[in-house]
Amino acid sequence: MSTASTLPRYAHRRGTRGFAAIVTLLAGAVVLGAGTIAAPRAALDPAYVSWIVLAAVVFGLAHVVAAYGLLRRRAWSGTMVGYLAMIGIGVAIYGLLLTLTGADPFGATSQLPSERAWAEGAGLLVWMIGVWLVAARYALKGVPPVGAGRGVTAPASAAASRATASAA
Repeated sequence: MSTASTLPRYAHRRGTRGFAAIVTLLAGAVVLGAGTIAAPRAALDPAYVSWIVLAAVVFGLAHVVAAYGLLRRRAWSGTMVGYLAMIGIGVAIYGLLLTLTGADPFGATSQLPSERAWAEGAGLLVWMIGVWLVAARYALKGVPPVGAGRGVTAPASAAASRATASAA
């Protein structure tokens, strides 16, 4: 019987759950920070700002719940991270579209000059898309363990000398 068949199913993921949980927590922390620090400073209607803050806090706490589920090996956690990533990527793409079409969503909350706020906001959105893609990938599809014949068992110089010796 091989060692692969004796391992429990969750052991075939080689730490990717933990990595996905860390990346999910990172995304949640950014969402919570943006929603509780930057959004209240927006020059918008107070009722609209309160809904933005509430949505950001709920979305950020959902990231914390998903990361907890990943760490505790809950079956629903990978799916939840996938849904959070899809929602976050959709909102970030919408923000990029607003930014690229001239409706600057970052100028209302930033004290920086408009060009710099635009550049930093677009960079943040692109970075968040990348973070959500990484979190979803590692939450939904783990990295399988290295097979018995695929691992590195000796230095390359020893393997090369064995190969030349067997060829001779």
